[in-house]
Amino acid sequence: MSGLVAKPGVAAKSTRRLVIEIGRVSMGLWCERHMEIALDKEHYPFVVADPQAEACDMELDVGWAQNLQMPSTKPSFVSGGLWSAFAGATGTKFYFSSPKLGISPYKAAWFDPTFRRGHIVMRRDCFASGQPVFPLEYPVDELAMMHRLALGEGVELHALGLEDEDGSGYLFLGHSGAGKSTTARLWSSLPGVKLLSDDRIILRKKDSQYWMYGTPWHGDAGVSSQGSAQLSAIFLLEQAHLNEIHPLPGAKAAAELFARCFVPHYLGEGLQFALDFFDELTRSIPCSVFRFVPMQSAVEAIRHVRA
Repeated sequence: MSGLVAKPGVAAKSTRRLVIEIGRVSMGLWCERHMEIALDKEHYPFVVADPQAEACDMELDVGWAQNLQMPSTKPSFVSGGLWSAFAGATGTKFYFSSPKLGISPYKAAWFDPTFRRGHIVMRRDCFASGQPVFPLEYPVDELAMMHRLALGEGVELHALGLEDEDGSGYLFLGHSGAGKSTTARLWSSLPGVKLLSDDRIILRKKDSQYWMYGTPWHGDAGVSSQGSAQLSAIFLLEQAHLNEIHPLPGAKAAAELFARCFVPHYLGEGLQFALDFFDELTRSIPCSVFRFVPMQSAVEAIRHVRA
């Protein structure tokens, strides 16, 4: 039996299988015998209570490796940070390296072309013996999710998502510094408001409706939730001296959404799906530029224009 060990403040329980669900996409981990698994507080709400209930959208085997070497082929993408991707006919492979741990990768993740099956391996000497590990530790979880969504299932956006007390679902777009965390704080204290995430939102289409899903990958406001909400309107954030809302034409809105999405640009199929997804989305969901003052009046401006 594998052990599931939560970090301080989170209850722990024993299991031989761990299942996490983000954006209605489930990831099942089958871990090597005696491997102790740790969860951080952001991921714990996304754990499925009954991991044996059914097969997951993504099934992942997890184990130790005595050594790991980077492939001799040219990578499809180099993040400039922790990871590099190697995409080919047999699937996609990710290798994770850190200067603190030497030249060789400390972790690798290999997925089939459908991102339904995968294998995560961690270099034994890079992890303290007897200490719990989290195989899906960032950015593995987000990379797996981003690539699976790109196969026609949805998109991940650099955005804040929330549901207002009347059920309206608002998506606030912005690069770092645009005001997502500030906007999250303005809405967070209001009764009946449900915040999903202040930095990463998953969008999916279901029965002709668009839905937002919270993720564990939060921003400065620390908002991460497993909740969901039907999308009603999209706002592109710009901080200003007055609250002003200006409608965005469909083509411009689609371009702004694409500029703030996470999609594997080296996978042509995924790139085309994202472009088509945003084109269709902006034909049915109103999109606007929201120039706002970082005060409570910004909330009332949104509610007034949507009333």
